Amino acid sequence: MARKGIRPDTQVFNAAISACEKGRAWDTALKLMRQMRQLGCQPTAVTYGAAISACEKGLQWETALQLLKQMPEDNLQPNTIVYSAAISACGASGKWEEALNLFAEMEKARIPRNTISYNAAIAACAKGKQWQPALALFDRMAKAGVARDRVTYNAVIRACERGGEYKLAMDLRMEAAGALGAPAAEGVVKDGGSAEQWD
Repeated sequence: MARKGIRPDTQVFNAAISACEKGRAWDTALKLMRQMRQLGCQPTAVTYGAAISACEKGLQWETALQLLKQMPEDNLQPNTIVYSAAISACGASGKWEEALNLFAEMEKARIPRNTISYNAAIAACAKGKQWQPALALFDRMAKAGVARDRVTYNAVIRACERGGEYKLAMDLRMEAAGALGAPAAEGVVKDGGSAEQWD
């Protein structure tokens, strides 16, 4: 990256690593992180979040967890965004138990869990055909005062469908109509996704 005397800074590296996420180039993201250190640039939480997201797209859940554990070495504490990315990385690889462990870690560390965090955990359960923990998380959102959105409903409905709980899935679609309003609820029906999307 350092050409013609131009020295990239942390912001430039973060942008490049984010591009790796979109291109599913997780290995390039890790090389860029190493290059950052070689040039004296300090990784930030944004750096780690982007690299972990790149690992998600590349189905490299173990590498994502390694990055999460590595953050304290850079005097950084994982935040909600980074944890959510790591949960998504585990979920994308079908590691729903690891995803739920990370979700529980957030509570122990008193890291706020938002809609994105819950959605990532529920989606991980859907991927693993675990409708019961998905529904438990869905219910817990309401008790915690965390907003549910279309992604939330799509994930929990998919978990129920994959677990053979079709009536429950239909009930949730009906609930979405009241909770989200007609236009958004229509999106739940349309965007539930095919089975292949969640495999």
